[in-house]
Amino acid sequence: MNEVSLDKIVQLVVQEVVAELTRRGVKIVQGGKSAGIVTSSGDIRTKVERIDMSGYRTPILTEHHIRKLHELTGEIVVPAGTIVTPKAQEMIRARGLTLTTG
Repeated sequence: MNEVSLDKIVQLVVQEVVAELTRRGVKIVQGGKSAGIVTSSGDIRTKVERIDMSGYRTPILTEHHIRKLHELTGEIVVPAGTIVTPKAQEMIRARGLTLTTG
């Protein structure tokens, strides 16, 4: 009978999970601010979504944009100067999202 260490099993499982999350479009990072958000249900949200505002004369982030985000989203990136509606601000807080301009 072959023996496999627990460390090796963990390493193999982590590799498979990271590969699957990458296929699903989840950004995997280590440490730092973007390491992810752990929700109250224990889910880790690490997806960063850049919202295209190129069609706007003055970019406005609305609740509609927030509703369309992937469930694993933890950070939203919008152009500098974007106006965030009060309802969008409320939804960002409720979902525990990070809003970044860039």
